[in-house]
Amino acid sequence: MTAFSVAERLRALSSDLASAEQKVARALFASRMIAGLETVASLAARAGVSGPTVIRLTGKLGFRKYEDFQREVRHELEAQRQSLLSMYPGSRNRPGGALGKHAEIFTSGIRDTFDRLSTGDFSNIIDSICDTRNTLYLAGGRVSQLAAQMLFVHLFQMRPAVHMIQTGLQPRGDQLLNVGDGSTLIMFDFRRYQADSVSFTKAAKRQGAEIILITDPWQSPIADFADHVLVADVSSPSAYDSLVPTFALIEAMINEVLARLDKKAIARIKELEGLRAGFEWNQSGDVGQKTSSQGKHERRKGSGQ
Repeated sequence: MTAFSVAERLRALSSDLASAEQKVARALFASRMIAGLETVASLAARAGVSGPTVIRLTGKLGFRKYEDFQREVRHELEAQRQSLLSMYPGSRNRPGGALGKHAEIFTSGIRDTFDRLSTGDFSNIIDSICDTRNTLYLAGGRVSQLAAQMLFVHLFQMRPAVHMIQTGLQPRGDQLLNVGDGSTLIMFDFRRYQADSVSFTKAAKRQGAEIILITDPWQSPIADFADHVLVADVSSPSAYDSLVPTFALIEAMINEVLARLDKKAIARIKELEGLRAGFEWNQSGDVGQKTSSQGKHERRKGSGQ
């Protein structure tokens, strides 16, 4: 069964919370959940509410006692800070002995990721991606950049105005130049969240961009101001967090975008395939095939000799 984080539960309940309870939720989000380690009285004072309001909120989150809530918050904060070096001793396996764990853990991670999805939220995100009036930008972190690139190469085939933000000739910040109203930034940010990814996304938001965040169950700080958030499990039999569920989520996004854009996407893909003619290797060892116009031109030359 999917274990939802405290942040996920708060966001899911947000529309059903009383105004005083929403103040407690805002205090928790503003502190990145650290305020959840405080006493009931301290958290209540921070939020400007009564102690019983704090208790009611934690009860709605599924905790029988406030101490149970604190224990879960402490566990999640510790999990956020885990690095490869801190996780490695507990994940060490005899060489060749870990293979049997992978199928079960990765399958469970994919299932948990899709169990977390709200059909309505997912549909709204796909609507935004399919709105070709908007310009799409994609970016990620040190490792999650790979996931962003996979989504980029598919979206580029299906719709115009898709750009990949990446380091190279220009710093990432410089690539905000054309980001603004009518822009949508899809940002990937996973635990041990990158400060430069958070600041980059904040800058895009200030310039008017819509923000779609793909993150882990503990949620990047970007979730505090993102317009949409998708959560992917990262469970792994090794010291490295897994991107397998993230790639499965991306596959679902790609399939839905193609289904929504349908003929428009197919027309663009056909045009792209036409551009590729002459640049692909074939079995004869020649590069590409002659286009029909090239063939006609050569036949005309030959008939005049």
